[in-house]
Amino acid sequence: MDKVLNTLEPQPVFHYFEEICEIPHGSFDTKRISDYCVRFAEERGLTCHQDDANNVIIIKEASEGYENAKPVILQGHLDMVCEKADGSDHDFKTDPLGLMIEDDWITADGTTLGGDDGIAVAYGLALLDNNTLPHPKLYVIFTTEEEVGMEGAHAIDLTPVSDAAYMINLDSEDEGIILAGCAGGVRANCTFDIRRTARSGLSCELAVSGLHGGHSGQEINRYGANASVLLGTLLNDLSQDLSFDIIDLTGGTKDNVITKKATATIVIDPNDEQAVTDRLKALEVLYKKNYASKDPELTLSLKTLEKGDFMVFNEASAERAIFVLMQIPNGVQAMSLDIEGLVETSLNLGIMYTKEDYFLVSFAMRSSIGTAKEALSARVRAFTEYLGGTYTEASSYPAWEYRRESALRDMMCKTFEEMYGKTPTVEAIHAGLECGLISAKLPELDIVSIGPDMQDIHTPEERLSISSTARTWDYLVKVLENLK
Repeated sequence: MDKVLNTLEPQPVFHYFEEICEIPHGSFDTKRISDYCVRFAEERGLTCHQDDANNVIIIKEASEGYENAKPVILQGHLDMVCEKADGSDHDFKTDPLGLMIEDDWITADGTTLGGDDGIAVAYGLALLDNNTLPHPKLYVIFTTEEEVGMEGAHAIDLTPVSDAAYMINLDSEDEGIILAGCAGGVRANCTFDIRRTARSGLSCELAVSGLHGGHSGQEINRYGANASVLLGTLLNDLSQDLSFDIIDLTGGTKDNVITKKATATIVIDPNDEQAVTDRLKALEVLYKKNYASKDPELTLSLKTLEKGDFMVFNEASAERAIFVLMQIPNGVQAMSLDIEGLVETSLNLGIMYTKEDYFLVSFAMRSSIGTAKEALSARVRAFTEYLGGTYTEASSYPAWEYRRESALRDMMCKTFEEMYGKTPTVEAIHAGLECGLISAKLPELDIVSIGPDMQDIHTPEERLSISSTARTWDYLVKVLENLK
């Protein structure tokens, strides 16, 4: 396969990034990329640990003159979010990503790029492969399933790195910003029983599409539309004038991605097809006006399927499903009182699907305050159980709390200012990072998070800045040199 990034500098970083992009590595499909990292370490005679969760720890001894420096962890995750544009036939299980260069940006052809967090892996491998750069003892940690609940960070045994003093997490997307705290989170599933009844008519697929979507932590404060939530509003609006029954509700595949498209398979009287189409066009005009600045490509569509006999939600089940989509909490719930512009607490309805006898919605909940996360969880649980549903949680992770005193952060701020003539921004973010779980296992660890500029992560429009990747590499190299 012809290389796309072989003319870019620093070449070692882009070489490894391109190699990573040739290996399928979506969440829960990380064995191949994990084994690749193990082979890399073995070929270079580096100590390596791989566990049953496919986490990898690679150890490189300190360079000459740094034998007495405190060890440092470099950390990122191996898995990527797999999203593709409508019409793409890309198979994330088998196909390499189709890399493209557009001005200063690397993108992928019709899919997510996986710069989140493939660039961290590329940085780590490039550092491990270089025997000329000065550095303390390095522990390079690559975790798995970060995008689906941080399962790798939950499972990893950090005993081999227990003497580390510092950690640089490489899972951030804004150059010049040093992250020093993040929200904790939990995945919540709300399940509601469905009773069905027989209905004859014309089946149709009703769709809400064309939305921006985005990362449910970093872009939740855009206040754009969530397709599943908007689908509930659409069904309610249609029900005021027209009769229909629901067969199926579907939307989203990742709880940490704001849903871009949602569909309802419905049954209508064939004589009502034109009336439904006309009403849909009128509602599209209204919805587009409401979301003109956030989701200008919002589209409502109706595709007829077939005439026949179908098993549909009974009246009570349909009313409850629409009520859930319209009324269950979603989006920003509270802003921070301490940090201007920071979302404190939110939740995102990221997954919706229907089985024969139940309907499920799944949320990513986040908060930088533990008690606020617990209160939101209790609120959604009460809502669900009041309606006769079942509430469960999984993949809970703690917040990474801001440290008032941080030698690593101070040094990195000074280094950045010396290199670029300006002071970096130090802030906390609403998105979840593995730093919280790792700091819970190693409480004395001094942690920061950095990364190059990326845009539209978790969407097919994801892109990685070439120049920022190079500058962040230079900065990381200098930081390691200064940790003497």
